[in-house]
Amino acid sequence: MIFVTIGTHPGQFDRLIRRIDEIAPEIKEKIIVQRGFTKYTPKNIEYFEFADSLDPYFKKARLVITHSATSLLEFVLKYKKPIITVPRQKRFGEHLNDHQVEFAEALQQKTGIKAILDIRELTPALLQTYKQKPRISTKNLHALQSFFTKTFDSLA
Repeated sequence: MIFVTIGTHPGQFDRLIRRIDEIAPEIKEKIIVQRGFTKYTPKNIEYFEFADSLDPYFKKARLVITHSATSLLEFVLKYKKPIITVPRQKRFGEHLNDHQVEFAEALQQKTGIKAILDIRELTPALLQTYKQKPRISTKNLHALQSFFTKTFDSLA
């Protein structure tokens, strides 16, 4: 099962949900989407807005596709499953700035999580074959901690 989650941010993320819905008929695997506040209603996939817990979906998933929130780090550490992250982007009106792009790029560099900036890169072939699990090490965690420290310091 492929699980897609976009979290609880009140902004739209139609770009991701539309793309998954568009390619779903070519994927021979169940896809479940947590669509949050997104207004687009999928036609080819199972979906829900919110749940008390996403743990059951994470546990069952073979692959998780998610926005690039900091909660992604918790998932990486807890489940150690293949992850593709698609950051919300300012230019599409999905967020106020591009901090999710920066976080996705840092995660890709430090853990090997696949970051998708161009939605066209989400293809049926990628979703059917992607098996890369995050590489978690003390060194990687320290590098991510340093990334967060620099990011937060720049906001102060």
